[in-house]
Amino acid sequence: MQITNDRLANIAHDYYISKLNIAEISAKYNLSRYLIDKALNEAEKKGIVQIKIKEGARRNSHLEKLFRQQFNLKEAFILDKMETKNQDSEKIVSFAADQIQSYMQSAKYVGLSWGTTMLDIVKAFNNIDNSDLDFVQLVGYPLAGSGRKSPLEPVAAAHCGASFQSLPAPLYSTNPDLVKYLKQEPFYELLNSKYDQLDLLVASLGTIQAFEEESFLHQKYEDLLFKNIPHDQIAGMIFGRPYDHAGHFFSAITNKIIGITDQQIVKTPVRFVVVNNRFKSEALLGALRSGIITHLVTNESIANRVLQMMHEERI
Repeated sequence: MQITNDRLANIAHDYYISKLNIAEISAKYNLSRYLIDKALNEAEKKGIVQIKIKEGARRNSHLEKLFRQQFNLKEAFILDKMETKNQDSEKIVSFAADQIQSYMQSAKYVGLSWGTTMLDIVKAFNNIDNSDLDFVQLVGYPLAGSGRKSPLEPVAAAHCGASFQSLPAPLYSTNPDLVKYLKQEPFYELLNSKYDQLDLLVASLGTIQAFEEESFLHQKYEDLLFKNIPHDQIAGMIFGRPYDHAGHFFSAITNKIIGITDQQIVKTPVRFVVVNNRFKSEALLGALRSGIITHLVTNESIANRVLQMMHEERI
């Protein structure tokens, strides 16, 4: 018996979309179960039905083990390299979002930094409803920065049905009195109590070059903040804090940062860092050496670049 393509499509729709079983479809079309099963196979062969399976990210277990041992990480998620840089970046972001949301299931307070990578991760969150979750802004932000460096806590909270606490203040202040008095404000005292209870924090890495691209920060703050810090010694930045290639933070800038303290950062048990740009390999190596990272998400291309830099240092 020859079944038309239209009938094949209808049978396939009933089975795959409407979730009718073969017995129900058999009765509906007055066809034997054998013919229904044959029709489903034929629909697939003719391309009327196209089955796609979303494959999970493939990971490099060798590099993951090496990074865990080398840098004392609790978890290293190092994804296989894909065909294009865009595919690499998108896969890292989507994988990181899934992993972070998995850790959120047992968390109460989650701290977020800001930046392009962080925005992409937050936008990749699945929509859930977790009213017990509270997103907390970790540091202030560049008041004259780009839109991709705006606070992300309201966005994350909307995705997760959660609460959020923002920090309505700049990232840096060169006036120590301003930092002192801000920390006495009730809104900051509430934030500070949450910093002490963080279960998880999530960040990406910055560079001095990215800092210089923010014209307002570059023109008004750079000389004041980095007056005695040679730029070639800065490997990267995290939570507004610059550090060198050996992973040592430049402490002179710490008291100018508005937000979470060094002690509160290292007290947080899970500290996720996501790196999806190979130009931040140098920043990643310094951050790994600092011990600030407990959980890393990146890909094998960036990981291998980090290992290559370590090898070149020994030559």
